[in-house]
Amino acid sequence: MSPTATVATIRTAISGEFITSEMFNAGSTMTALTKNADLVYKIALLQNNTFALVQRYLYRCCKPFSMSWYSFLAFLIALSVSVNQCSKPKDAAIPACIQSKIDSIKSGPKWNPPAQVSQYTYEHKTVYLFSSPCCDQYNVLVDKNCNYICAPSGGFSGKGDGRCADFEATATLVKVIWKDSR
Repeated sequence: MSPTATVATIRTAISGEFITSEMFNAGSTMTALTKNADLVYKIALLQNNTFALVQRYLYRCCKPFSMSWYSFLAFLIALSVSVNQCSKPKDAAIPACIQSKIDSIKSGPKWNPPAQVSQYTYEHKTVYLFSSPCCDQYNVLVDKNCNYICAPSGGFSGKGDGRCADFEATATLVKVIWKDSR
């Protein structure tokens, strides 16, 4: 059965209205779909009919610009917002020892430059870089258990302690965990 005959059969059986500008043409560009062109048309028909049914229902139950229309619209907006909130990925929790170091920095006077903790991926591990409180001090890199790894920067030379000289080239910044904004 050709796609044209299939469309005509579906149209008469379901009483659907086809808008030719919105239908797929089984031409040379649809070689993969021409094998199942009738399936493509059935899906398009189902979508159009479903949309038309929803439109008819909404018009009957909720006349446009009536109070029930606005309440239905408010419900749809609230539903979409709640779905979006549920689909957002949760940030991974900050490890307890990292949070305690942040809390101890917060309890002291503000640093100049302001303190900052950044999360990196280095040598396939999650690590945390703590900025130094002042000039010529090391910026310390620790793991999730606050075990010292190295000082990739800072100090008199600005190049750290030399134990992880490849940090700047190979580490990837994930995000800034905390910055002192006092």
